[in-house]
Amino acid sequence: MADSSFAVLNLGSQRVSGAIFSKGRNGELVLKAFDFAEMHGDPSAETTRLPQLRVALVELADKLKLRGKKAWFSISGHVVFTRFVKLPPFDAEKADQIVEFEARQNVPFPINEVIWDYEFIGEASGLEREVVLVAIKAEALNDINEQVESVGVKTQGVDLSPLAVFNAFRYSYPDVEEASLIIDLGAKSTNLIFVEGSKVFARNILVGGSSLTGVLSKELELSFSEAESMKRSRGFVAPGGVYEAHEDETIDAMSKIMRNSMTRLHGEVVRTINYYRSQQGGSPPRRFFLCGGGAQTEMMADFFVEKFNLPVEVFNPLRGVQLDPRVDGVDASANAASMAELVGLALRHMGTCPVEVELVPDSVTAERDSAKRAPYLILATLCLFAAMIVGILFFKKADSVIQGKLASGKADLAELKKYETAIKDIDKQLGLVAGQSAQLEQAVIDRGYWSRILDALNSKFENDYVWLTQIEVLKNGSSMTPTLLGSSGSQPSAVVPPVVVPGAAVAAEPLYQLNIHGLYRRNEGEAKVVNKYYDDVKAMSDLFLPPAAEEKLDTEIGVAEDRYAYIFKFRLPLVKGMKFDN
Repeated sequence: MADSSFAVLNLGSQRVSGAIFSKGRNGELVLKAFDFAEMHGDPSAETTRLPQLRVALVELADKLKLRGKKAWFSISGHVVFTRFVKLPPFDAEKADQIVEFEARQNVPFPINEVIWDYEFIGEASGLEREVVLVAIKAEALNDINEQVESVGVKTQGVDLSPLAVFNAFRYSYPDVEEASLIIDLGAKSTNLIFVEGSKVFARNILVGGSSLTGVLSKELELSFSEAESMKRSRGFVAPGGVYEAHEDETIDAMSKIMRNSMTRLHGEVVRTINYYRSQQGGSPPRRFFLCGGGAQTEMMADFFVEKFNLPVEVFNPLRGVQLDPRVDGVDASANAASMAELVGLALRHMGTCPVEVELVPDSVTAERDSAKRAPYLILATLCLFAAMIVGILFFKKADSVIQGKLASGKADLAELKKYETAIKDIDKQLGLVAGQSAQLEQAVIDRGYWSRILDALNSKFENDYVWLTQIEVLKNGSSMTPTLLGSSGSQPSAVVPPVVVPGAAVAAEPLYQLNIHGLYRRNEGEAKVVNKYYDDVKAMSDLFLPPAAEEKLDTEIGVAEDRYAYIFKFRLPLVKGMKFDN
């Protein structure tokens, strides 16, 4: 049998709560499981908010086995901009345009940077219509949603905490007709929710349990966690007038500090009631309901009874909810005041909510768009398969034609193969002839190589002050000139075999050089004529490589008066290696 249960999460400032609900046989809401995960840091420290939220979500997901489930979750009222606006009579078909115009006027951020929604509230009248606008920075909502989805929970929708409380109240207290005020005492802020029939008005006050803990921490010189623990375990709101002091001085001092903080909250509540009456045209509340973590503080309800002299009770959102047999009824009753948002979110799954605003993260919007496109994608897939079938039939027909052509081609190929051997023999002969021709071509080119070099050397003489006496070919620094003179004559340099160093890289090509000797006679420029000749010759890059650093012009200095000429020597590496030796 398919699991019909659904999950909800309330992302508070100091506590993350979650629950699993299902729909009963008669359409009633059934609570199957619930749990809480605490965030132990100071809620005012925004930099640690998201990491703490993720840790709490991991803990809660493990407790309730939420991974893979779709869930609605609610966010605190203080992180969302909420505005109740009264609109003049307008054409119902233009409602979206009218509300968007009001949103652009009221939302304090560029409309394209926020995620927003609206809902008409109260009864429609001929004079005006009231609408509630809610907006949050897109980046902030996406960051929160990212933490939820990181623990394996799929977001189905996002609601606003005070509106979820209102929906839960209308579900659990359908018999309450008089104007009422729900005071949701949260950790970082307090939501004041006015309920008057189908009409709702909410205001968020940045006074909550954490601010009270901060005052206790400062006054009693305790750490934030110690003050929070003491407040939860032994804290109470001191009564007014004369009363017997608590035997523990620290507890007594704490109760008075808590009363002072609640007195400031009372002042904000009074101002909000006056605003609701004067600006929103509402009636003064005749009943008060407390919910949230602060509602469980001892003597909290007595404090508001004393201040307003009206009935004050703790809001029980489980009043209209059935409990699964596996749920501990005592535990559920003890934590009921903190479960109003969970019941309100569960009603979103049931489809029975008076107010249904929804803040949709970007990832959820993309998923919904994909779901809307799914039928078209399926249709496109079917069309693709139909096209593939047609294509298969076409290609089968084409294959039969091709096979016929292939058989004809094979017959032609067999006929042509008769000539293959003869063509291959001719190709071999052509290859041999081409090789011989290449050798002859190279020989012709090499035959004129030395004449080009000698012409080049001769072309650089500008006068008769310089002439060459010896041109010797060297290979890797050793002479290649054969013995041409007798024993009485001068001998060319000895051929020295190159030294091979073990492990050293062997040069791919030998280095050929010209070892040039010459004379220059006395002149006004002296040796400068030799330097110029050397520079001009080595600049002929088509024949000679640049000399190595150690290869320089070697000249005698012309200072002797009885000398007619002086010796000079230099070496030039050849660009083209030649096969000089046999």
